[in-house]
Amino acid sequence: MSDMSPLLPLEGGFNLRDMGGYRTADGRTVKRGMLFRSGVMSLLTEADEAHLAGLGIATVCDLRRPGERKRDPTRWCEPAGAFYWSRDYSESSGVLGELLRGAVPNAERMREMMIDLYREILVDHAPSYRFLFDRLANGHVPLLFNCSAGKDRTGVGAALILAVLGVERSAIVEDYLLTNRFADFDRLLASGGAGIGRYSEIDPAVLQPLFAADGAYLDTAFDSLDRDHGGIDAYLATIGVDDAAKTRLRELLLD
Repeated sequence: MSDMSPLLPLEGGFNLRDMGGYRTADGRTVKRGMLFRSGVMSLLTEADEAHLAGLGIATVCDLRRPGERKRDPTRWCEPAGAFYWSRDYSESSGVLGELLRGAVPNAERMREMMIDLYREILVDHAPSYRFLFDRLANGHVPLLFNCSAGKDRTGVGAALILAVLGVERSAIVEDYLLTNRFADFDRLLASGGAGIGRYSEIDPAVLQPLFAADGAYLDTAFDSLDRDHGGIDAYLATIGVDDAAKTRLRELLLD
């Protein structure tokens, strides 16, 4: 990837970045300005919203549960003319606050819970990923997808997209780990955004695995694809991504 920062210049953005610039195994490059990944967008300023509107984003896929969306609404899509999609579901995988219900675990147990989470995400959010890939394959781009932190549900989705495009595994992990550089959880704690403000009294050592993008988490998802789903291609087939769709995606999203 080039030295150009993928982070969008937004005052109230949270982990909102352009996924373009990565090289593929066959020497092509993911186009800039076509794929965006983000966390919560309820803190965006009017100037931020105007900036996003100027990007011409056609589709926003919100991977959050109804309660998350109600608490931290995304307001800019309708005025900007972007198609906004969300899905009502009750599964808790990827909802960070759910891991802190009841007795607060220690840091080691928290990390184990996060690792387990990455197996569940592939199953629980397959319907969302199906829609995400369908919108992409049918050319409804530029496209932005998000969850609350922009790292777990969004991180697995981003990994699947980059893998389909032929980006090397090391670069997929690099993109995933950028959350550690660009997600300001201290600000989110202070603002109460994404429902994590109430955890400001919890030991930071316990919160660290919760907020981290840890390579072992994403490795778990890739391992689960092989062990539980017959490989990434077989998993993608179950969500409607066949060879024709892969070809369309590469034609659309690669230079």
